[in-house]
Amino acid sequence: MIASADDDFLYMVMFEDSKNIEKTFHIRAMQLSCYFLEEKNKLLNQFENEVKDYFEGKLHRFSIPIKTFGSEFQKDVWDKLLEIPFGSTHTYGSLAKMMGRPASHSRAVGAACGANAHLLVVPCHRLVASNSNGGFSCGLDRKEWLLKHEKKFSSLK
Repeated sequence: MIASADDDFLYMVMFEDSKNIEKTFHIRAMQLSCYFLEEKNKLLNQFENEVKDYFEGKLHRFSIPIKTFGSEFQKDVWDKLLEIPFGSTHTYGSLAKMMGRPASHSRAVGAACGANAHLLVVPCHRLVASNSNGGFSCGLDRKEWLLKHEKKFSSLK
């Protein structure tokens, strides 16, 4: 995984093989008027510990502060994703309804998930289509693995 943060916020989390990772870093650098260095700081150390705990099944919700960049609709989708419990899934249409929108906005919800730059932290992998697992910017195999991982550890509570 690759993450970027300063002392206040986590700005991005992506898998190393994520689509468009270089483009995403370039866009984020322009939004923040910064450049990225390969080094650690307090927040990245915290994130590393939280990721370790997540994969060991000990952490069900990340506590690290994040800064998002997107439209108001995208931010609303990402906020609602944070409400989906560990080990659970919702459909794109049901999330649209949770936002007070018709289920027909499910494609827009899916597009907002595709623009999520905080993978794992903002759990877009917990959204599925009504008849399949839907899509995932890092591949369906990884999405299926994450869902199975969360189911396994959510049943141990």
